[in-house]
Amino acid sequence: MLQLVFPNEYFKPVDFENLKVFCIIQDDAELSTIKKAMKRIRKNTCVRFRKRKSEADYLDIQNEKGKGCATVVGRQPGKNVLWLEASDRATCMIDRIVQHELLHVVGLEHEHNRYDRDNYIKIHLKNVLPGKEPQFNLLSRRKTTAYNIPYDYNSLMHYTKTAFAQEGKITVEALDPNYMNVIGTRTKPSPNDYKKVCNMFKCSVCKRKVKRTTKVNGVIWRPKSKSEPEPSLNEACTDDVNFCRALEQMGVLYCNFDYIRKSCCATCNAVISGDGAVFMRPKMISGSVTEVTAE
Repeated sequence: MLQLVFPNEYFKPVDFENLKVFCIIQDDAELSTIKKAMKRIRKNTCVRFRKRKSEADYLDIQNEKGKGCATVVGRQPGKNVLWLEASDRATCMIDRIVQHELLHVVGLEHEHNRYDRDNYIKIHLKNVLPGKEPQFNLLSRRKTTAYNIPYDYNSLMHYTKTAFAQEGKITVEALDPNYMNVIGTRTKPSPNDYKKVCNMFKCSVCKRKVKRTTKVNGVIWRPKSKSEPEPSLNEACTDDVNFCRALEQMGVLYCNFDYIRKSCCATCNAVISGDGAVFMRPKMISGSVTEVTAE
């Protein structure tokens, strides 16, 4: 229900040095639209976008014809590409689309992919354009959390009722009919979109309101949720195979894959939860490539 790999929200302190997203912009076309979207996130969360100097992990915003509007969810090590096409074929340079994509960069998945979505919407897969079915996959309950934030028909991260639909069909049906013409029409992030980001990074200020916090050794932490306790973690983590270091040295240790993370737990710098699940520490957030419909 957040839409992020589980442990990040438990380990990441509200340390502004760690909440900067360093980026480079390859094309100055519609630069004002991108900056406006970044500014909106800055004003309502503790996430900051900064121009990249030599940082190893960074966001590369590119305008490439045919790429559409797409990025990975969360932060991967190294270069993370955000495609925002602005060509004679199509454009992503619309406020709501740029904001949508930047929220993916920060760590939010689509609202209609939440693991509890079947209580609120019905997906008509038979009406989906061939090949676009993965856009409606259900997120894993083990790897995502809600932060006790209810399903949000008004989320900017929600698809429209006709997203990737065959002509004359609908793909997303709101079980509450009052929201059928609401889903996917938001032009800016909803309050709950911002709350997810703030809870994810334990922001001391959210929507310009100060939250109750605790300061330890100069670092601010958000109090634990009483209704959603933190998982117990075992810091002792070992590799199950003997070639993990070699893979790391060759640059092919892909810790965002479950089976690699489990086999090379120590080398991936992962942690084990009380139920035996293996998660990455906050610097490695796994995600999948997403595509935005501009409907």
